[in-house]
Amino acid sequence: MLIFHPYYTPNFKMTCEGLARSKAGPAWQVYFRQRPDKPNTIRSYKIGIQGPTYRAALKGRAWISADTFQIVRLETGLIDPLPAIRLVADHAAIEYGPVHFQSRNLDMWLPQLAEVFYDWRGRRSHRRHSFTNYLLFSVDDKQLISEPRAHGAKPS
Repeated sequence: MLIFHPYYTPNFKMTCEGLARSKAGPAWQVYFRQRPDKPNTIRSYKIGIQGPTYRAALKGRAWISADTFQIVRLETGLIDPLPAIRLVADHAAIEYGPVHFQSRNLDMWLPQLAEVFYDWRGRRSHRRHSFTNYLLFSVDDKQLISEPRAHGAKPS
């Protein structure tokens, strides 16, 4: 989803492909592709602690709810393989939806399902993750500010 953050959007060419249908209802379908003249800052791979970093240019599609403008589905893949590390494919498909936290009466838009496929060093893998039972972690901070005590004065 960071592809749509204002800091990263200039690095991608985006095209609205029109109104489509998703599980969540009507959604705008947007195609995106890493621009070759801009820095690639979204995905990179590093083999070993001291090894070099290999940046991977991405392309994909997003389905954005026509009603709420939330991303309901995001698919990404490599523009080109990375022969230096024998990475042929890296594809992800993520579905998002609302999650309600009763403790704070708060709704957040979070991943519901993620599928990942990759072909690395001649090995293929497909994984499917479903996300449920989210927990909200929060910290309340209360600060009490008062006049400083005079030197040598005892606290009250």
